[in-house]
Amino acid sequence: MDKYFLLPLNFSYGTEAKNNIKNKNALPLAGGSIGFSSCKLISHDPSERKNTFSIPIDEYEVKKSNFINKNSFKALVNNLRKNRSSFMGLNNKVSHIIGVVNVTPDSFSTKGQSISLKEAIEKCIKLSEEGASIIDIGGESTRPGASKVDEEEEQKRIIPVIKEVAKQNILLSCDTRNTSTMIKAIDAGVKIINDISALSDEGSAKIIYENKVGVILMHMKGNPANMQNEPEYKNVTIEILKFLENRKKFANNAGITNDKIILDPGIGFGKTDEHNIKIFKELSILHNLPCNIVVGASRKSLIGNITNTSDPNDRLPGSLIFALLAIMQGVQFLRVHDVKETVQALNIWKKLYN
Repeated sequence: MDKYFLLPLNFSYGTEAKNNIKNKNALPLAGGSIGFSSCKLISHDPSERKNTFSIPIDEYEVKKSNFINKNSFKALVNNLRKNRSSFMGLNNKVSHIIGVVNVTPDSFSTKGQSISLKEAIEKCIKLSEEGASIIDIGGESTRPGASKVDEEEEQKRIIPVIKEVAKQNILLSCDTRNTSTMIKAIDAGVKIINDISALSDEGSAKIIYENKVGVILMHMKGNPANMQNEPEYKNVTIEILKFLENRKKFANNAGITNDKIILDPGIGFGKTDEHNIKIFKELSILHNLPCNIVVGASRKSLIGNITNTSDPNDRLPGSLIFALLAIMQGVQFLRVHDVKETVQALNIWKKLYN
């Protein structure tokens, strides 16, 4: 990435966005139906933050800058407006929901109880029927402070579920950071790997490429066991952007094309509440890369800390707010526990702004 990136600003939606784009008063964000009419030029170098300023889009062809030339600036703008690839054949003109199924004994979604094979299969089918485009099945807890699960135990939990649900012609993702689990999950019918370590395990990128499956690359500082031990950043959004760019390049160099990649800023993974809030305020920064984006804030402790709700099962309203904030900044995928409720919220949003 160059020395600078752009933060899109001043969004418009629905008919207003269509008119603004048609009249060249705005550009389409990520090739979608959201318009943005200005952006902020920001340096990657913290010492140059004083040089950040806003540039109206309708002036970018002739704007003179001491920090970036016209052609470089135009290239950055084109990254923001470029159409995103259709991930794994899904319609790239609509938002998609990834439904979460945790087959772990310590998940809040199972109220701390082990979930049976029958219950897990039924939940996968139910979330699909409620409107999830993808079902994400995981067998290792990655909540803050969680210890790494033995790979054989992880596979024992999820592979039987995957085999049965795959028979239902449901697009499945496996939430794992282990190459051996990826192999068995793909053999069982998984078409997407959701990797919180962003292909850090040896051989994982090769497995993704050779099997022509999709991958979700997430930012995490540290690992689940230590990631919340006072995480620090000079600028959290810049560091996430640079990390995801590097991991995307790593995937590309392994032969994995952009139509098989989704990027995840990793809300709550090695971030304080202040970091998470800043990420949400500047989510549109991620469109610089450019690639499909997923956000997972469902039932996170961030919501509990803001609203003083200790029980994750009481955090649905906050989850829906964060889902809509993500959609309003052009995010294409939402990873959620409450599929039916999120679909309802998005349907109302679409009715208001289409």
